[in-house]
Parts: sequence; C-alpha cells; structure tokens
Amino acid sequence: MKNLIIILLFFLIPFSNSEWQLKKEKDGIEIYTRNVEGSSFLEFKAVMILKNVGLTDVLDIILDVENYESLYADCVNPKVLKTEGKYYDIHYIQTKGPLTVKDRDGVYEQVTKLEKNGKHAIVYLKPLPDYIEENKNMVRIRNGTGFWELEENKENEIKVVYQFHGEPGGDIPAWLANSFVVSHPFKTMKNLKIRLGVE
Repeated sequence: MKNLIIILLFFLIPFSNSEWQLKKEKDGIEIYTRNVEGSSFLEFKAVMILKNVGLTDVLDIILDVENYESLYADCVNPKVLKTEGKYYDIHYIQTKGPLTVKDRDGVYEQVTKLEKNGKHAIVYLKPLPDYIEENKNMVRIRNGTGFWELEENKENEIKVVYQFHGEPGGDIPAWLANSFVVSHPFKTMKNLKIRLGVE
C-alpha cells in the first residue's frame, strides 16, 4: 500500500496545477479537463460508476492491448512489444489524426498495481518514445503521463477513473488537440461499457 501511494503521488504531482472543470456529463460518464502549467494542452479525467461487473473484468479489458482498437478512440495497429507477467507490458499504438493532421504513434510502458484484497487497481501509463525506431510517416508521442484507477465500493460498484495529459508533438494547434480531450475519453468510456456488456 505504501509503495502504491508513493507511485501515485509521483505521477500526480505534475498534474496539480488547476481545478477540474466538468465539460460533459452523459450516460453516466463525466469528463473533466484542467490546465497544466507549462503546457498548451489540457489534461482530462473521465469518471464513471459500473454496476454488476467485477473489478478484474474491467481490468482485463484495459490491459487487452491487442483489442485496443475497440477501446480507444481512433486507435489502430496496437502491438504488444514486451510483457513481464500479467501486469506489466510495453506496447505500441497508432492514433489517426484529424483532418490533415499527421497520424501519431507511441510506445507506452504500462504498469499495473493490484491491491491484495482485489478491490483497488491502478494502471500507470508512461511513454517510452525511444524504445523502437520512429516511423517517419508519423509523429512520435514523446511526453505524457496518465493512469486508469479502479475501485470497488461496499455496494460492489466499480468506480472507473481514466486520466491523462499528453503532448501530441509536431505542429498540431493546441485548440485542435484540446477539442479532442473531451470526445476521445468519452468514447473510450462508452467503448469500455460496450465491451463489458453494460451499455
């Protein structure tokens, strides 16, 4: 538990720069954004409560890299590059860019911490931009930090939080990138519900 708290604080400290603003609330999903000091790009946080599902059922979908196209909005060509047991992987994904914006790709280290009682889990995400050679036809995501957090309450409901801040790189205008920090996480949460069969 102590190590979990230390890791969480390490990941959260850079994000604590302003208050969250609720931007969308629909179908039991809440999307918040906030400014990040030194960045033109917003951080998002998506929150929802799930009923009649188990925490590990939710976690299994979040960790199912090979099927990320059915979870993450505009995600294509997901690949597992390395695994160490069930709760550690390094994976590659591509993200289709809007309009004439160049597609992005990224390599991410994904570390999962599951508490012994099985009631709480955090999945940490961190880019590893130099893990493989860059694709010249895409812009490599080099900076970003985020996580998924799952917590089961006394009513056996699962609170799901998906939070991320990234720097898309290249020449994409901040206003355009920020226009997707509400729609993309909302679609991802909707897709998660669909995958779980609770839509």
